[in-house]
Amino acid sequence: MLRQLVIENIALVERLDLEFAPGLTILTGETGAGKSILIDALALTLGARADGGLIRSGCDHAMVTARFALPEDHPARIWLQEHELDGEGEALFLRRTLSANGRSKAFINETPVPVTTLAQLGDGLVDIHGQHDHQSLLNPASHLAILDAFARHDELTRGVSSLAHAWHASHKALETLRNQAREAEQRRAFLAHQLDEIDAIGLRPDESQELEQRRARLAHAVRLGEAARAALEWVSGEHGEADPAARLLSHAAGELEDAARLDPALTPLAEQLRSLQYEVEDAGDRIRHYADGLETDPEQLEALEERLALIRNLARRHRCSAEELLPLAETWRTELDSLEQIDANEHRLLAALDATRQEFEQLATQLSASRKQAAVRLTRETEAHLAQLAMNARFATALRPVRGDPRANGLEEAEFQISANPGEPLKPLKQVASGGEIARIMLALKTTLADAVTIPTLIFDEVDVGVGGRTASAIGAKLAQVARRRQTLAVTHSPQVAAWGTGHFKVVKSTRDGRVRVAVVPLEAEARLEELARMLAGEEITPAARENAQALLRASASATPA
Repeated sequence: MLRQLVIENIALVERLDLEFAPGLTILTGETGAGKSILIDALALTLGARADGGLIRSGCDHAMVTARFALPEDHPARIWLQEHELDGEGEALFLRRTLSANGRSKAFINETPVPVTTLAQLGDGLVDIHGQHDHQSLLNPASHLAILDAFARHDELTRGVSSLAHAWHASHKALETLRNQAREAEQRRAFLAHQLDEIDAIGLRPDESQELEQRRARLAHAVRLGEAARAALEWVSGEHGEADPAARLLSHAAGELEDAARLDPALTPLAEQLRSLQYEVEDAGDRIRHYADGLETDPEQLEALEERLALIRNLARRHRCSAEELLPLAETWRTELDSLEQIDANEHRLLAALDATRQEFEQLATQLSASRKQAAVRLTRETEAHLAQLAMNARFATALRPVRGDPRANGLEEAEFQISANPGEPLKPLKQVASGGEIARIMLALKTTLADAVTIPTLIFDEVDVGVGGRTASAIGAKLAQVARRRQTLAVTHSPQVAAWGTGHFKVVKSTRDGRVRVAVVPLEAEARLEELARMLAGEEITPAARENAQALLRASASATPA
């Protein structure tokens, strides 16, 4: 709940430091004294739009700080932890600064944050209701959420919403798949044709390199043969009179082997020369084999040239090298396989859609049944509170089925209806309710929902406007009833409402040093009695007004809210 509000240089306020307690806190003051300034200032710390006109004349900046005390299990605590904004202990500090240049800064526990982030948190801390803040109550789009909050079937609403989102995601995936399927037919035909071309030539891995080598041997067979025979002559001496390399190495190795008998140190050199002799002889055998295998076949050369041309032309058409043709074909084959799976994927998605829809309808039907039960209880309790607020009215929560694709809200919409006068049919709130009636209906609903919401602080800004006497006293009693469960602040001009407060502040406007200032004074005992008497009688407070004020205080103190 709200524990402290510090305001500096806002409108007519130079500085205020207010402490708040649980229960019903009343704010009163003469018309124009500046009561709304407090609400506007608090709204800034909750993420409301900043207006440079709020800065006190002659000042270049303004600041508002709100301190809240939250239990550890409050949803706002979880939000703070998720956003890494939690502080120490129970205290939560929200701060907003305004500059004359139009800039605004927001802070949560002294950490700078965007104003939108401040507003997200603020929505769960304070609920402000004023004479013009009933549009959501008049908008049927908000009625289902109010009913669900009262029913407390969060698990059902989350489950239905999740299934609806899952169904729509699968449906979107199915539409995407079907679009792909229409394009896939042409792609499949293209890939199949490309693969047929590559498969038709029977290309083998590394075939182009092998063919290049064979073509080079056939094209240069004469020159290669001459080179091989010349090398063989030098190695083995088969085609000339000169001493071949193998014979020379054999002689040299023999000489050193003989000498090694006299000096063993020559043995390694002799062994090295003998090894070289054997290697040269082996090389000669391989040269001979190569020379014997050389062919000069023009027809075979022509066939090789044609095969290489076929492979090169195919690679050129696909804008790749000959070596990349087979990997490219494998890529196409994988894509073709995936395209062939589209039909199977469509069947799987259709089955998943059907299963999700059945699960949605089953859970949404349970949610509908829970809503119907809650609507009966909400109607009954709200009518009882309206009667206590001097409204002889019939209230109803109408549920209208909505068909079609799964919706996050389930199978129906809700609309609050009322008959404000006996004999009149039930009609939507916006068609039959006046401003004063809407205020009382809202207060009745807030009383009904007091245990269903987690917002710790409620603020009512002159919701008693246009009513007086017994009805105003009933509104005060109802505010006190709400305040037993939620910290409640009420700005009022009605003494019958103000008498129900457990705390009371008076907003006072004064002039000092030629400047108007607003102060907020806590009222106790006699001071509170005087304020109620002023509200009853005006500026000239009479003994009768004091007696009436005392009677109001006694009546509220002795009454126990229902």
